[in-house]
Amino acid sequence: MITVSFIVANALFVLQNLLVFVLPRSPKIQTVIPITVASFLIEAIFLLKHFLTKKRSASNIVSIVYGLLIVWIVATRFGLSHPVLVPNPENVFNVFVLNHKDLILGLYSSMKILLIGISLAMFLGIFLGLFTGYIQGVRETFLPVTKVISTVPPLVYTPYVVAVMPTFYSASIFVIFSAVFWPTFMSMIARVGSVDKKIIDSARGMNVSTPTMLFKIILPYSLPEVIARLSTSLTSAMLCLTGAEMLGASAGLGYFVKKFSDYADYTRVLAGIIYIAIIVTILNTLVELLQKKVIKWKY
Repeated sequence: MITVSFIVANALFVLQNLLVFVLPRSPKIQTVIPITVASFLIEAIFLLKHFLTKKRSASNIVSIVYGLLIVWIVATRFGLSHPVLVPNPENVFNVFVLNHKDLILGLYSSMKILLIGISLAMFLGIFLGLFTGYIQGVRETFLPVTKVISTVPPLVYTPYVVAVMPTFYSASIFVIFSAVFWPTFMSMIARVGSVDKKIIDSARGMNVSTPTMLFKIILPYSLPEVIARLSTSLTSAMLCLTGAEMLGASAGLGYFVKKFSDYADYTRVLAGIIYIAIIVTILNTLVELLQKKVIKWKY
């Protein structure tokens, strides 16, 4: 489906690539190949998404991306921006080629910590929340305490945790665990408490055992709501991870940005920020696919 927004997006794509090759280049520009390859990759993904989903939002999003690149290119080529704080976009995208090993190792380090922290938090949050929500006495005891603890953002105590824990690795896992566990735990308690009492009474009338009640009736009812909040939990975990890595890590995505910011190498700093944004986008896309498989009725 060809719309006005689709035409505008493709026109901006053509204009952005023309500017890269037509405008006068500074001797500082190393190569224009990476930014051109990135632009064509964005366009390919956009065309695929547009013709498969027919969503107009894809055209609008890509138009904003191309628009920002155009402004960035024009500003740096004509000296309208600070030469150090706003480096040439061509050099920023070239970092993905020059420092690809560092970026890959950083991704591996961050994703390993992220996966362990989120997995532990989700597992314990779901099952402890299930039992806490089901047993009234336990719920009335722990829920007020949980509400107090969960209101403290993990980023607030991240510097202290990094200093106290024996290793940065364990500190990072703890921070991510805290960011995901408390929202999951509270969401599970609330979901268990919202189960229709008629369902519980009917199950009890059929002499259903407690394990069956918990794992075959209440858990399937409560789990979709927890999975629906996974995107928010992932964003919080990623925020805490990069924050922790900027404090005391020797590897990772946040460490890459912090390392080069200390040397005022803002070309690599911006490349690191863009890289993190790409990774978060991919992770959120994967979470959305999982949600569509598990909770189909919401999509």
